[in-house]
Amino acid sequence: MDRLTYSTLRVREQGSVLFAQIHRPEAGNAINATLVHELDDVFTRAARAEHTTVVVLEGLPEVFCFGADFGVISDAARSGRDTSFDPEPMYELFRRMAYADVLTVAHVRGKANAGGVGLVAACDVVIADESATFSLSELLFGLIPAVVLPYLIRRTGFQRAHYLAATTQTVDARQAHEWGLVDALGTPSDALLRRHLQRLGRLSKKGVTRYKAYLRELSPLTEHTKDVALATNRQVFGDPDNVRAIRRYAEEGVFPWESTPPKPGTAPGPATAPAPAARPAPPTRPQPSPSETTVEPQPPHSATPPPALSPRALGSPHFRAAHGVDYAYAAGAMYKGIASVDLVTALGNAGMLGFFGTGGLPLDEVEDAITRIRKGLDPGRAFGMNLLNNPDDPDLEARTVELYLRHGVRSVEASAYLRPTLPLVHYRLAGLGTDAEGRLRQDHHIIAKVSRTEVAEHFLRPAPEPLVRRLLDDGLITPEQAALGARLPLAQDLCVEADSAGHTDGGNAYVLMPAMRALRDRVSREQGYAAEGEQAAVRVGAAGGIGTPDAALAALTLGAEFLVTGSINQCTVEAGTSDAVKDLLQGLGVHDTEYAPAGDMFEVGARVQAVRKSTFFPARAQKLYELYVRHDSLDDLDPRTRATLETKYFKRSLDEVWEETRAYLARRFPARLADVERSPKQKMAHVFRWYFVHSTRLALRGADQRVDYQIHCGPALGAFNAWVRGTDLEPWRGRRVDVIAERLLRETAALLTERLAAYGALAADSTPPTPPTAPGGPAPLATAE
Repeated sequence: MDRLTYSTLRVREQGSVLFAQIHRPEAGNAINATLVHELDDVFTRAARAEHTTVVVLEGLPEVFCFGADFGVISDAARSGRDTSFDPEPMYELFRRMAYADVLTVAHVRGKANAGGVGLVAACDVVIADESATFSLSELLFGLIPAVVLPYLIRRTGFQRAHYLAATTQTVDARQAHEWGLVDALGTPSDALLRRHLQRLGRLSKKGVTRYKAYLRELSPLTEHTKDVALATNRQVFGDPDNVRAIRRYAEEGVFPWESTPPKPGTAPGPATAPAPAARPAPPTRPQPSPSETTVEPQPPHSATPPPALSPRALGSPHFRAAHGVDYAYAAGAMYKGIASVDLVTALGNAGMLGFFGTGGLPLDEVEDAITRIRKGLDPGRAFGMNLLNNPDDPDLEARTVELYLRHGVRSVEASAYLRPTLPLVHYRLAGLGTDAEGRLRQDHHIIAKVSRTEVAEHFLRPAPEPLVRRLLDDGLITPEQAALGARLPLAQDLCVEADSAGHTDGGNAYVLMPAMRALRDRVSREQGYAAEGEQAAVRVGAAGGIGTPDAALAALTLGAEFLVTGSINQCTVEAGTSDAVKDLLQGLGVHDTEYAPAGDMFEVGARVQAVRKSTFFPARAQKLYELYVRHDSLDDLDPRTRATLETKYFKRSLDEVWEETRAYLARRFPARLADVERSPKQKMAHVFRWYFVHSTRLALRGADQRVDYQIHCGPALGAFNAWVRGTDLEPWRGRRVDVIAERLLRETAALLTERLAAYGALAADSTPPTPPTAPGGPAPLATAE
């Protein structure tokens, strides 16, 4: 087993036994697509592993698994997306658990409901604590446990499975044991489990493999059974009446047979607080168990703590709907494919948005990346591509947009723009239209990365009329698209970039965010966007410095409607850079980065933030820029300086560097080569630029010349490293980009819940919660007088 870190599971190995614990406490251990995918991955890898013979599936002590995550369905209904989901992965997961080349053991404590019962029924051995209960609540909402029943009937027989489904009754562990759903019962169940594993641990992999192959031959489950189960499941989850019942329960805590919402404090199931943004997001509720009991109301005059906040509730629901994601979270593009195909697909399949890093890559590689991303994504999952302003090669930007239009890319991250360009406007307007009922349709979304208000204003206003007219004249857009574009901002997502990696103005988020939001509000009033409603509303997000829950919460408190991370994703398994770079990044602190001259904008003195720990790159880059400013040509360099550059910086003569550079210009920019050769100053700049390209290549390859690595990185990674120290995320080989994202959001939601509780206590003139004593723990927002 080479993958032991997941976002919904806690996995550990002990000899020939693999333990997988379902761990979604924020959602009552409910089932979502990510959980199904990750469980399937665990059982697939275990079956293939040479020495793994047993997989133990566990839940939390109080709840094994609560069934379908109703919050996902409610979110989809609210945003107008398809509420049905593909049940085949769940069915195939159950089949793999039942018949793959590994013995499966369910260790059940607390509640097992709906799909959770399916997980239990599919296992070879079921061990339960006396606290365990089992129920099928689907029919309460007009649903049918269609995928669960074939495996439950296999264990208990038809009538008992039928009784559970039809009556929605909850049965305790003893009854389940009598009916055959549970094989062994005892308290404490841990000791019972250990005794079983002692015997199971004696079995060989070869023996288990042959035994399970024989069971497959005896299986009573036919392909017809599968087809009927999947068709029935799709029918009931696509029924509008059922969806309305689910949404009502998820958002109001009201069961289908109830006419009014329950009183505060008596709603069954976990609830969530509204998001801190202006527009609250819905709560997330797992499928309820019919045996749920009500919660006692709080005593009068006491401060009622806020319910636990779901990570999905953070940020803007309109961002999620526009980009087709479950979380208001994105991972920014990192050039040269460091934001890789694997990184983008991992985030997409987790319900988040990842942008592929196209900078410095030829178009054929970009096109290949789009193809591979689509192949790796689950149906309906989202992804984005980077779109770079390129003043040196504007034709490349235009051809990139043509590629995106041809492949139906729906979201782009617009980077390094000082003002709108013709290709950028083409991308935006080509995605506008109306549906059969005359409603606006926006198929292309731009997230504009900005750090200056004068640049942001270009994106907040409609596309410039001269550029629109050129597109019309060239037949690249229709008159309808031009008219629709005049009513909308060029970009509806403005990502405010503060102290981040790579190109940055080094801005302060505490200053930039309020300024950008005020600018957004002013321009929106001037343009009359309110008349268009949410279709024209601009969302303001935050990037730069976000590596811990505290930083994420600070951004949300400043009004960020979505979060964009960067540096922390570069030190993950999926990042497309070398292991040597990741080894270095894993040990960074918050003070181990520095601003240095940028190679792509060398002559104008633009700067990037890069790693300084263990590297000479920032100092050497600065030296090259100073030499460029002081001298007019390479011939002006004194012999000692020239020797230093050749032996320490370039590892070759300046003449050799120029010949390589000249060959590149002749191939890519032949018209420019003559101008460069006539200007000694330009020639010197191009020779010095070679070092920046070379230092990037060294880092990406993991070459021995580590002191010259150019690694763009911000201080957020140092903060992240400190946050995860001593956990499973400390070594970078345990860092998966989707796991990092979900843990960051989950802990941010928990921190916000805690802060709201502190405020609630103060508002009620009560004693606020005692602040934690652990180092680095969150402190209350204020203290009582």
